[in-house]
Amino acid sequence: MTLINNNQLTQFLSSPDRPEGTLNYHQLQGFLFAICCSPELVLPSEWIPLVFNEHEGQYDSKEQAESIMQALLVLYNDINTQVVEGRVMLPDDITVAEKAIDNVGRDSQLGQWSSGFFMGHDWLKELWDGYTPEALSEDLGSSMMILGMFSDRKLAKAFYQEIAVASSDSFEDYVARMLDMFEDAMKQYAHLGRCIQTALSEQASEPVIRKAKTGRNEPCPCGSGKKYKKCCLPGQYTH
Repeated sequence: MTLINNNQLTQFLSSPDRPEGTLNYHQLQGFLFAICCSPELVLPSEWIPLVFNEHEGQYDSKEQAESIMQALLVLYNDINTQVVEGRVMLPDDITVAEKAIDNVGRDSQLGQWSSGFFMGHDWLKELWDGYTPEALSEDLGSSMMILGMFSDRKLAKAFYQEIAVASSDSFEDYVARMLDMFEDAMKQYAHLGRCIQTALSEQASEPVIRKAKTGRNEPCPCGSGKKYKKCCLPGQYTH
């Protein structure tokens, strides 16, 4: 099997031969970041179909299919390693426009990353809602908002009108401030996911404490005062 590089993966995903709705490379990066930060492990068999909008990838050959799957897993593993090791940052190959407002929307590389992230988080929303304690919900909401708002100008405007319109910030100033906070929001989002993962893992590894059995001649735990064998021992109906 021939391993492909990121440029080849970019070309493959962007080809008109791919199903409509296939993620492009920068969308894929944002999507996988959301997957790697999930409170629960998400298996490749669950997330790979979403890359191609729930369709087959339309491969030219079995070898190409195997190479693309390998490339997807390598990218996933790279991002997951960064999340696990706390080395979270925007990918080096994403160019951030100097004027903050130019990064909003899918015509920008950051906007593409943001749209992929937003898709991934939305797919996992019920999982996050089920595991996020109320004390952390505000932190989750703020980081998700910052990371997702660059995907669409209407969405960014909606966040601005809800949060910052009463301030002295213009829309452009608000976007610039959110851009300055972007990587911190990535770190916070990843940290929240890892904290929940760790807590769940620790709960799963805790030994099960079994209650000691009540002896036949000991007082029944129901409080009747009778011996267990004369009261609630399974098979007895003298209570």
